[in-house]
This record gives sequence, C-alpha cells and structure tokens, in this order.
Amino acid sequence: MDTYGAVLSKKAIHILRQHAHDDMSISSVRSFLYDMLDPTPDRGDMIYRYEHSVRVAENAAVIAEAEGLPKEDLIIACLLHDVGYRECREDFRRHPFYSADISRLYLEEIGYPPEPLQEMIRAIALHNLTDNLPGDMTAFQISVRDCDDIDRFDMIRTAMLLGDCVYEKTNQEIIASCNQAIDGAKRIMSLQRGTRTAQNMINKNCQKRIVLLQDILAQAKKGTILRMGMD
Repeated sequence: MDTYGAVLSKKAIHILRQHAHDDMSISSVRSFLYDMLDPTPDRGDMIYRYEHSVRVAENAAVIAEAEGLPKEDLIIACLLHDVGYRECREDFRRHPFYSADISRLYLEEIGYPPEPLQEMIRAIALHNLTDNLPGDMTAFQISVRDCDDIDRFDMIRTAMLLGDCVYEKTNQEIIASCNQAIDGAKRIMSLQRGTRTAQNMINKNCQKRIVLLQDILAQAKKGTILRMGMD
C-alpha cells in the first residue's frame, strides 16, 4: 500500500478502530472527521477546521451536480481533505499527507470501492497545490483543491483577511496590505481549475473580496492625502 509517510498517534489509531465498522454514508464520515479533529476547549481551531471542511463539502455538492462528477465521492473526499490537521501537530505543511494516509486507512477499513478510493486519496494528498499541478491530475482530483479554495475566499475568510489588513495599521500599511491581498485574489483567479463551475465560483468570491479591499484602499489613500495636505 502506498502511503505518504504519516506516523499516526495512538489516539488516531484508536479512533480509526472505533470507526472500523462505519457504513459509507456521509453522516458517518462527518462523525469520523469530528472525532479525528477532536475540537477540545484548548483547540478551538479544530472547530473552525471541522466547519471549514463541511463548507468545502457543500461546495463539492454544487460542483458535482453541475459538472456530472461522482457526487458522494467528491463530498467525502472534501470532508476528509483536512482530517489529518491535528495529527501533523505544528508542521501544517504536511497536513495533506497525513490526511491522505488517514483517509486511506479509514476508507479501506469500511470497504470503500478501490477505484474511486484511489482518486479520492490522490486528490486529498495534492489539495494544497496552487500552480504547477501534475499533468495527469483529473478534474475530480483538482476539484477537491478547488472546493477548498472556494471556501478560503468566501466571505468568512474575507472578513478575517480584512481584519488583518487594517487592525492597528497606518494608512500606508493598510495600502500595502490591501494591494498585496488584491494581487493574491487575482492570482487565485488565474490558476488552473478542474471545472468551469469551480472557476465561476472562485471568480465570484474573489471579485467580492477585491471590491471590499478597493473600498478600504480608497479610504486609506484619501486619509494619506489629507494628512499630507496638513503637513
């Protein structure tokens, strides 16, 4: 069995065993995801990670229906795309590989069909890529990454970004932060997508973000001009 090198904790192995007799329903996968992330009071970030994964799965349902992709497979892959977040500890760059290994062990244990399982595992392992996608990635595999990006640029994440751009910053710092964020949104819009539906959803979210950033930028620039006039 190919793996991505994750070394799982005893706790993770115990949870895998607890869920070994799950059916293959989406509700069972959500329960497994929640148990693996284990959002305890000291790790509120895991609550966010769980809710983020559910939103990514909701994006998957939209794309699968519009593009004729296997809906349940895509939803489950998206639910599990960050399942290894707690296991990778502080090295979050490795979370796709932990997530892929955990997902493989779980899905094999519950008897998921081998062919879609391989697609799902590769999609999870590669979901954090931006550009330079492997040439043999399928529309399904790219779609897990697309669904993730759609949520990363939705209004919740945009609100988080706007706070970072302006909190206790000077006008000049705000201008620099907003310009950087606008460039980031434009870059995301330019990346290769698995489907037209995903591209449209990304564009819609990014365009909303850019409009808000431009409004902030205009106010910061105006404040800078007024200050210079008083000097």
